[in-house]
Amino acid sequence: MTAEPLTLRQALLESRTRLAACSDSPAVDAEWLWGHALRRSRSWLLAHPEWPLTPAERTRGESLICRRQDGHSVAHLCGECEFLDFSVRLTSQVLAPRPETELLVEQALNGLPRRARILEWGTGSGVLALALARARPDCQVLALDHSRAAVKLAQSNALRLRLKNVRFMQGNWRRHWPGEAFDLILGNPPYVALHDPHLQSPGVCREPRSALVAPAQGTQAIRILATQARRRAHRRTRFLLEHGADQGLSCQRIVQRAGWGRAKTLLDLAGLPRACLASH
Repeated sequence: MTAEPLTLRQALLESRTRLAACSDSPAVDAEWLWGHALRRSRSWLLAHPEWPLTPAERTRGESLICRRQDGHSVAHLCGECEFLDFSVRLTSQVLAPRPETELLVEQALNGLPRRARILEWGTGSGVLALALARARPDCQVLALDHSRAAVKLAQSNALRLRLKNVRFMQGNWRRHWPGEAFDLILGNPPYVALHDPHLQSPGVCREPRSALVAPAQGTQAIRILATQARRRAHRRTRFLLEHGADQGLSCQRIVQRAGWGRAKTLLDLAGLPRACLASH
């Protein structure tokens, strides 16, 4: 007697149970992953709970669930991620954008002058630069990353979004700084200490280490970025960077020692220190 095929409803229920131990949102994760396996939207999944899975669909879906249990992020498994009101493609060579990074966009746009020149360091998939370029088409955005693969990915995301006021270049934190001054310099540098236990958590353990970890208890890249940015600043330049939730005070001190006259810590939606904003 032939067994009844597994329905989408059953697959989703089983997957939610399996993902409960490794995810704060197992139901949403299951929907994203099965949607990717079936090449369907989440809304389609919810409208077709009795859809009988073919053997190929079941294999694809269960493979994704296994990889999620093994620590891969949903964004990397699906190859794309939503950020604010747009989506970007991702690869395993860049970080998946975090919701808390939206704070940088909000603060960057606050008080940004017309036709501003913006420089971003460590762009990864390009989400920060792309968000600013979308919100302010009158501004020119230059974004850099040490990774050639990241720059290529960010360029492809800009082409998908048809943005012409943003450029991406490969560069080193210490050496490859543009010679001109900028109205806003921002970045999301590596700021995690080498032995931080969070590096072993699901969704993080498979992220590229070079984009996460920095020497000197996670502060080396922050020091370099603050110092180099100060040299490319004019009297109205603002400096903005993301940091770890336990680095608010230390980051503020680093930025002030680099020559920025005023620096304040910004809180994310959870009330945690998440970014530093500085000016002359």
